[in-house]
Amino acid sequence: MATISPTGSACGAVVEDIDLTRDLSDDLMRQLTGALYDHRCLVIKNQNLTKDAYYRFAGEWGELIRHVLDYLRIPGYPEMMAVGNTETKDRDPGIRNGAVAWHTDGSYIADPTTMTMLYAVRTPRSGGETMVADMVAAYEALDPALRSEVEEMTALHYYGRAEVGADENPVIPIKTESQAATNDVCEKPLVLTHPVSGRRALYAVAQSPFQINGMTKVETQNFLARLKAHATCPDFVYDHRYEVGDILIFDTLSTMHRAKGNIEAATSPEADNARLLWRLSAKGLPKVHRHLAA
Repeated sequence: MATISPTGSACGAVVEDIDLTRDLSDDLMRQLTGALYDHRCLVIKNQNLTKDAYYRFAGEWGELIRHVLDYLRIPGYPEMMAVGNTETKDRDPGIRNGAVAWHTDGSYIADPTTMTMLYAVRTPRSGGETMVADMVAAYEALDPALRSEVEEMTALHYYGRAEVGADENPVIPIKTESQAATNDVCEKPLVLTHPVSGRRALYAVAQSPFQINGMTKVETQNFLARLKAHATCPDFVYDHRYEVGDILIFDTLSTMHRAKGNIEAATSPEADNARLLWRLSAKGLPKVHRHLAA
């Protein structure tokens, strides 16, 4: 079985002593899913996966999702995205650094993303970190009166419609009418109960929410900014620096995440600053937990 140890930071655990090319047993998946829901994110170390093997592992976590931004997809692997600075598309800084803002993957989709994983294929000598915010801890630390107020709130979401902070970039852009029409505006609660763990968490208070029901636009912006500042303070954030072979997995129902800072385009895939992550996301429950949806 895997060796699982807390990161020692605000959230997250490190997983060692497994080879995902050999073991995808139900026992292992129960151990990994339990650890993810306990710690909000996992770092699985020292993997050496082909795209097909990576697909098989990600498929254990739910139904794989094709992202609205179809120009980020890897040819032949439509659910997989190339994230980094090594490809022709990454010469555009809006694409290369469009994740330098707090967000929750798939929060703008009616049937939301439940898991995202990033597999480190190439890592730069410095920079390129991903920050993960624990939205369970953030929810539990709210002032009781504010927590009671937030419990009753819902918000309208659409990709990239939320305000970004002074230290953030606009999201990776929608470029075609077909991309813009892929998902309609949807409504989500500001607090979710996790379908497996039962834990309560703040949900998706950045990137996509643009209107809290019952509030004006200005009131919405101010209230979301307050929640976002609270949820992303250092007490709740794990900062992951990648090594080649890492798989960073986060539970998107109980976290937000962002790239830590801007990176320059790499002159080649072998450059010192080259960064390439393979990204896969899923919706629904992991296979070993699907009995809960019955």
